[in-house]
Amino acid sequence: MIQHKFTGLGVAMVTPMAADESIDFPSLERLTRRLCNSEADFLVVLGSTGEAQLLSEEERTAVLDFVLEISEGAKPIVAGLDVTGGTRVVEERLRTMHVRGVSGLLVSPPPYVLPSQAGLVDFFQSLDRATKLPIIAYNVPSRAGVEMSPETILEVAHSTKNIVAIKQAVPSIEAMRRIINNAPKDFVVLAGDDAWAIPAIAIGAQGLVSVIGNAFPDMWGRAMDQAVFGQVKDAEDQLRKFDLMLELIFSEGNPAGIKALCSHLGLCEAHVRRPLMPVSKDLAQRIYDAVAALDAVPA
Repeated sequence: MIQHKFTGLGVAMVTPMAADESIDFPSLERLTRRLCNSEADFLVVLGSTGEAQLLSEEERTAVLDFVLEISEGAKPIVAGLDVTGGTRVVEERLRTMHVRGVSGLLVSPPPYVLPSQAGLVDFFQSLDRATKLPIIAYNVPSRAGVEMSPETILEVAHSTKNIVAIKQAVPSIEAMRRIINNAPKDFVVLAGDDAWAIPAIAIGAQGLVSVIGNAFPDMWGRAMDQAVFGQVKDAEDQLRKFDLMLELIFSEGNPAGIKALCSHLGLCEAHVRRPLMPVSKDLAQRIYDAVAALDAVPA
């Protein structure tokens, strides 16, 4: 029996915005259809790249329902879970949320409160009991303010049924190796940063949750497939031409950079919701120049 669908390329979708900071649903439809017809393996909605923390509860529901409606089951949809309010509040949110059509949840540690490692174990074990949906735990200290240690991740993996994967946004190959070597057989380890996806897969990770995949899902999807099936050098060769682009789109923060790139490609406008700011004019031009340089590189 298939335990999960979260390998290969997952795309952390942006939430397109209009100039007045309202959600740009026509662009969201265009982006969703494009990704559903691409080499991406699954889509992640309402993550940090999707500015979920800046959306109201009603907007979050509207975005998720819209993506589910447009995708029509073409790709597994993973929804980011609002983890504010403490463990009991998040448990109740899980029990009452509308999940029809959702294939899984992306769950980070609650931000700002800085729970201990024991508190993190209890948090994920509690959520495991509150839902039957598969959960991808998201280790992202840059956002949450606290890092899940490899030992914590392994304890969660071995003691829960529904937490089937970890998105590891900690740039440590040693930590990744410890998790991969000691996790349950069916537990999936995903890279959480585009720049080190290939090294992570080379030691046993099974995919990537990608930001740049919004713009180039086919090239990155094929490269992830190559890497997962052992053709790591070929995948690395395919993606080397993106080195400058990756540096640029993260240099003034995410999702401002990827939205600037998507704007250059005609996928959505570069608008973000305040207090986020669009990239500077200089960086926007450098991203535009990098797009032109990519077009000049043979596929």
